Amino acid sequence: MTDIRIQDFGENSKPDNNNFLMTFNDNSESKMRLKDAYYSIVPDGAQTHNNIFRGANLGALDSTHIANIQNGSFKDMFIGDYFSVNGSNYVIAGINTKHLKGDNIQLGNHLLLMPDRFSTLKDGTVMRNNGKQHYMNDTDTTASGFAGTKLYQTYMPSIQNKLEADFGSHLLKFREVVSTHVDASGAPDQAEWRDAKLAIPNEVMVYGTTLNGNNKNGSWYNIGDDDVQLPLFRLNPDELTNHRDWALWLRDIHSASEFAYAIGDGSAGWSNASSPWCGVRAFFLVG
Repeated sequence: MTDIRIQDFGENSKPDNNNFLMTFNDNSESKMRLKDAYYSIVPDGAQTHNNIFRGANLGALDSTHIANIQNGSFKDMFIGDYFSVNGSNYVIAGINTKHLKGDNIQLGNHLLLMPDRFSTLKDGTVMRNNGKQHYMNDTDTTASGFAGTKLYQTYMPSIQNKLEADFGSHLLKFREVVSTHVDASGAPDQAEWRDAKLAIPNEVMVYGTTLNGNNKNGSWYNIGDDDVQLPLFRLNPDELTNHRDWALWLRDIHSASEFAYAIGDGSAGWSNASSPWCGVRAFFLVG
């Protein structure tokens, strides 16, 4: 290439996120967006990719994505990026979050995904209450822990059906601590490890700490092994308000009649188990 000045390309008349980087090699030239150049030089691996929020549309989950998950490189996948599958968007909330965790299953490399926000349409992966449905329980009780709730017994299996249809064999089984009983004061005092293909977050996963869960008998009953804040909530504060869409249930038991929840104004609270004003936003693993 000769007799052409860089400014003659006219690519950057208005500086924005699509500025281009020009490279020259002998008689050939190429260009790439500066932001793509940046992400291409970030070292591969969970440790670095867990600390960068991007928010890109990755399209459908394909064999290249799966290969780069399973080999641990997580190439071109960052927090906030999302997959579009069968009309639903699933955002990357964490990378290898449950790696090697669990009582008898040591998980390999994986992405932790969540549906992207809520939807006014109930597509099977996110559910937004309409003031008539009681997602946690039909009555104000936590007597049988989270395991005894309508959300756990009825709604989560329906979500799982959708996820199995969307991700097939790449939807991973993991082990999850589920509370099964509360004492007279309303604090959970019994729990067990169970097989799971999805779960709902606890307070630590959202806020990075325990707030309204009753942990008098120990935090294990509410928190289990999900004891770190998800990078999605750490890196993007808008996720703490669920983008002002709706409050979402958390699995932490607050009392004999109440569960914790994340409020759409950014605060943390608790509500009666039969409250119709909280929605469901589950998480799951693919790999």
